[in-house]
Amino acid sequence: MDFKEASFIQGKLIRITKKKMEILVDDEETGEPAVATVKLADDVTVDLDTVGEEVKAIIVDGKVARITALAPNPAALPGKVST
Repeated sequence: MDFKEASFIQGKLIRITKKKMEILVDDEETGEPAVATVKLADDVTVDLDTVGEEVKAIIVDGKVARITALAPNPAALPGKVST
């Protein structure tokens, strides 16, 4: 596969539509939360269970080529005690 540019974003997946998805990310300039809307590549599928979860999206040529749910931090879960 020949591509011009690849990058990634990481944040909370908040919405999926047929050809786009929205991820809540921290704005690089202000540090405030911002919604990033990105297009999905034609062959990318997103598990609906990942809505509301932290994800990492690989973006190739302006479209999401792969999305991966990040493992939750067990210490951040209610009722869990970190040792």
